[in-house]
Parts: sequence; structure tokens; C-alpha cells
Amino acid sequence: MTLESRIEAGGRRLLTSPLWLGLSITAVLVAPIFLVPGIPVWVGAFWLVTVTPTVLLGTYATFALYRWLRGAVGRDAPTATAAEEPRTRERPIDRLRERYATGEIDEETFERTVERLLETDPNEGGRERDLLRE
Repeated sequence: MTLESRIEAGGRRLLTSPLWLGLSITAVLVAPIFLVPGIPVWVGAFWLVTVTPTVLLGTYATFALYRWLRGAVGRDAPTATAAEEPRTRERPIDRLRERYATGEIDEETFERTVERLLETDPNEGGRERDLLRE
């Protein structure tokens, strides 16, 4: 991983985390107080203690509002088609067919597993058993 890609990944992580973004904003707001000569340290400490929770709360609220608005807009979007759904939503028999078709398991294992699935899964009916026999 190059230095440039590490910096880019760090920047993305900073902008997508309300905690790190809030702490960064707080550092930018509080650091000058500690750097200006003549301002007592207790003033900077008081500023740090009062500003940090406020900025963090505001950052988390902004992120929550953004996610809520994005979710409200996303609800109107069309849902994914069957081809776009994640693989974890496939039925066990479909996964078994795919493994058999790619040669990962042999015919005997396929038949034995199909029988076991059809015996244990009440959702798989007789039609499915007939289709698997073909």
C-alpha cells in the first residue's frame, strides 16, 4: 500500500467517523488557545472541557440526521433484483446445485444431501424433489 493510498484511506476514515471528525474539529478550535501567549492554561482547559462534548454531540447529531435523510430518500428507491441480492439469501438447495454443477461435489454426495435437505426442510415440497430428480 502506497503512502498516498494510506493517506487517502485515513482521510476517508476521518470523514466517515463522527468521533474522529468531532475530535479534529475540537483540536482546531482549542489548539490556538493553548498557543496564544498570555492566556492562562486553566482557560484553555476549561475551553477544552466545554467545547469537546458540544462539538462531539453536534457531530453525532449531524451524522444521524444525514443518515436518517439518506435512509428516507433510499426507501423510495427500487429494491434489488434477485440477481443483485447477496449470495447469503440463496436457498441451500440452490447452493448445492451450484456446487454439483461446478464439480465441487460428486453425484452421490449431491443425492444424499438433497434427500437430507428435503427431509428436514418443510418449505421444500414435492415439486422441488421432482425437479431435482431431472
